[in-house]
Amino acid sequence: MRSLFRIFNLTIVKEYYRQNAVFIFAVMMFAFGFLRANEHITLIKHALKLPSVLFVVFAVWVLHGLKVVLFTLRLLESKQNEFLYHARLFSPVKRFAVFCLVQLSLIQLTFLYSIAMIKFGIDGKQWAEVGYIVVCNIILIVGGALVYEFRIQRPNAEQVRSKPMQQFFARFRTPAYLFFVRYLFAKQPVLLLLTKLFGCLVLMGVCSLYPTDDYDERLLSLGGLFVAAGHTVFCQQYFVFENRFLLIAKNLPLSHAYRLLNYGLAYFLLLIPEVIVLARNLPAEVSYVFMVALLLFILSMIFLNHHVQYINNISYDAFMQRLFFTGILFLLLIMFKIPVILMALINFSIAVFVFRKHYFLSEFNQ
Repeated sequence: MRSLFRIFNLTIVKEYYRQNAVFIFAVMMFAFGFLRANEHITLIKHALKLPSVLFVVFAVWVLHGLKVVLFTLRLLESKQNEFLYHARLFSPVKRFAVFCLVQLSLIQLTFLYSIAMIKFGIDGKQWAEVGYIVVCNIILIVGGALVYEFRIQRPNAEQVRSKPMQQFFARFRTPAYLFFVRYLFAKQPVLLLLTKLFGCLVLMGVCSLYPTDDYDERLLSLGGLFVAAGHTVFCQQYFVFENRFLLIAKNLPLSHAYRLLNYGLAYFLLLIPEVIVLARNLPAEVSYVFMVALLLFILSMIFLNHHVQYINNISYDAFMQRLFFTGILFLLLIMFKIPVILMALINFSIAVFVFRKHYFLSEFNQ
């Protein structure tokens, strides 16, 4: 059992945290960088007192659990991980126990937060709420393990599924800038939903915090930085999507300006939820001019992140390390009150330079 868990841990759990390192870092920075300890305590107490708030917390946990389940299923379906189906040689009890441990390892973020909520619930003698939290975690762990068990029993099963989303999109002619957006809706809906939910919550949080203390526009800029960091997974998925389905695009007689415009439009459309949330929750003290500059800054960060994917011969770990220190650099620039519009212009300029130099030389290593 220990050896089986070690195999799944190295193959799935480690790969999940490796691919989602930036997203998790952005969540942690927002949760423990913006929110103080007393604010977390207040949030937990409200969740334990108000069923509606507790339901929202459970919904976020379920969405995260669905995200990790879909990620695991995607890894199980890849050819390089076919050896994992040899887990059927183990007894069902041992295999199911390992799947429970794998699911628990994947939902550590929400599980650890639930332990803190259980602690406050026990202190307040709110036994019913504590029971709901325990049951929710059991469902997430056991439910994920049952899905993995079901999938591991069908190594080469091809399922014919109705795909209403794809059928809906098939009625229309899709312009180039909507290719990736359509792909996300059809193939990665949970990833799209979670990323958009994270970005909108970050912007709502910083807009709500702005009037409560002596904050200035740097708070909103930091929120924009975290939103851009949360979109790193989209940049990585876009690069993979291009190299798997649109390799012919490099050979088409399209101008650089046209290609760059398509990338910009695609990411702008993906930012529409954040635009709406920011416009509706913008503090009265902040001008719409700054809001536009902030949105351009977010778009420029995503735009730059996308185009550095084209640089060859950089390992994933080295890339993530550079991305981390680049984020720290922008954080310092924001704290020193460098205008976001200036940083946006620099980002766009660097992205165009990288695109022109590396786009046609980029290679995809699976």
